[in-house]
Amino acid sequence: MESGEATTILGLSIADLTALLMMGLTFVTTIANILLWISTRQTVLLLLGQVQHQMASGYSEAQRSIVDAHRDLFFQILNNPPLLERFAKANGLNPAEWELKKVSSFLVNQVMIGFLNFRNGIICSSHFEGFKRDAQDVFSYETVRSHWQKVRLAHSEEFRRFVDTELLWREDGAT
Repeated sequence: MESGEATTILGLSIADLTALLMMGLTFVTTIANILLWISTRQTVLLLLGQVQHQMASGYSEAQRSIVDAHRDLFFQILNNPPLLERFAKANGLNPAEWELKKVSSFLVNQVMIGFLNFRNGIICSSHFEGFKRDAQDVFSYETVRSHWQKVRLAHSEEFRRFVDTELLWREDGAT
């Protein structure tokens, strides 16, 4: 075997084979990097979605905590007759009317919490349909509808549209 024959295989020199091997390895490495980039991008998008959901859950939880705190305060006043009497007298309130107003307020706020939980992805669509039927019943009460007309502008445009189009639409016909 001559020394020239040892340095060629299939008509390619060792340098050519080395270059082909390097090109093949570069190709495989490039494909692996692209796949790694795609995988990393999907992971980052998944994590971003989880962070957004966690933030939305935190917002819904904060709203629920506020509603619960207001309800607890209301019950503390209501369950303390001397305090209720002084509070009503100092503010020129009829205790029975004030009680109805607060109950209506809590019912509106509970519907708002359910709406926020749906909008924030905490309640799925199928469960929200059942919630919506319950909310329609809540808004069929005269005291709730009356209270809603007084406080509707304090709520977000999105929630107002939901109440006005999805919950009160039955008001004219079948309540």
